[in-house]
Amino acid sequence: MKHAMVSLVLLSGAALLQAAPGDLVWSYQTGGFVWSSPAVSGGYVYVGSWDGKVYCLDAATGAQAWSYATGGVVRSSPAVDAGHVYVGSLDDNVYCLDASSGALVWSYATGGDVLCSPAVSGGYVYFGSWDGKVYCLDASSGALVWSYATGGQVISSPAVSGGYVYVGSCDGKVYCLGATTGAVAWSYDVVEGILPSTAVSGGYVYAGGDNDHVCCLDAATGVLVWSYDTGDDVYSSPAVSGDCVYVGSGNGNVYCLDAATGARVWSYDTSAIVWSSPAVSGGYVYVGSAYPNNKVHCLDAITGVEVWSYAAGSWVESSPAVSGGYVYVGSGDNKLYCLEAGPGDPGEWPMFRHDLQRTGSTGAAPPWPERIDLALGWNLIGALGPLDSARELRNCVIDGGSELRWWDDAVAAGVLQHEVYYYSPGYGYRVLCTSGGDDDSFQPARGYWLLTYEPGLALLVGP
Repeated sequence: MKHAMVSLVLLSGAALLQAAPGDLVWSYQTGGFVWSSPAVSGGYVYVGSWDGKVYCLDAATGAQAWSYATGGVVRSSPAVDAGHVYVGSLDDNVYCLDASSGALVWSYATGGDVLCSPAVSGGYVYFGSWDGKVYCLDASSGALVWSYATGGQVISSPAVSGGYVYVGSCDGKVYCLGATTGAVAWSYDVVEGILPSTAVSGGYVYAGGDNDHVCCLDAATGVLVWSYDTGDDVYSSPAVSGDCVYVGSGNGNVYCLDAATGARVWSYDTSAIVWSSPAVSGGYVYVGSAYPNNKVHCLDAITGVEVWSYAAGSWVESSPAVSGGYVYVGSGDNKLYCLEAGPGDPGEWPMFRHDLQRTGSTGAAPPWPERIDLALGWNLIGALGPLDSARELRNCVIDGGSELRWWDDAVAAGVLQHEVYYYSPGYGYRVLCTSGGDDDSFQPARGYWLLTYEPGLALLVGP
């Protein structure tokens, strides 16, 4: 137990009331570097260490609840969902642990180190491996659903949004894959080299890389919208909140960029390498810096002015988690720190950069998908309302199953293209026919027909 030493600071109620933002609440020392980013859920903090263990600590006191020893270094950041903790290890495995006890539920062996942080969505676990593949597993059993081989190692953590998985590879490409099938929707060649984790927000994908740039891609097509040159490698993963993108660079700066145009809003010079990914919460940006500063920085999200900083004992490559008025972050001095954050912070931070889209934002969750109940036979999906020109509805599923895609193309140009689907048990959906808009059975700008042979189905249409 020599590594399970807890240093508790400011634990009395009176002292906590006097604590100021940036003050140390507690620290916990592991047996190795803590470059994993913590997850916070249910009053506990989950984090990995270079000593090969995954730790569960009491979020208020730092006392250890349990630890689980994998067979390798744990740089992966845990994801907590439905009472389970999902995390990768450099022993080539992804682990599913019971969140309350740390007991092993299942493990899955890949062909290489798993450095990235898993994303859990819709009963599936998504992650990448050093073997170059992106994996989708059944979250409850660990059974393989699909895998996709990229052209390089995958150390980027996937982002899941709208029925698609967005992930970077060390072949320099960002991939958009179907969440249920693994089929490639598009790929974009950013640069040959390392790509950090992507973020998805408002129909756009944001990514950095070792070409010194932050780029913005159209989430539907993969077309480049804009790029911004920081002047050095961008291994920090972007965080998106409101109209701004926050990201760090190897030149020591933290940048705030306009999400729509890429124009610089402000930059803050930490005078140290910034590999940590920012967290945005309560009007503040929290980010770590490496040598020689080794600090956790809190910046005003609007102005970029530093509000406070805390000096750790070594590099802060870990990305902060912000929950319940506290900041949790790891360091190369083998410690996990809990610091006072200030008001306006959320109660949960269940996975890397807070949400499945990896945005880092703690704003309101997107609207829940609209449910459209389907009858037996033909269904005119008029509930969708009029469709805008060239609008693509992408987040559509039948009962959470197979993905449905359709579009109304170039109405302004007079070109109408409709796809009609039928659904039958055991076969999912299939295209029945297409039309140029001259068939009386179609009603342009009103909806689409869906033929179903099974009662009780529902169509879920996302925002």
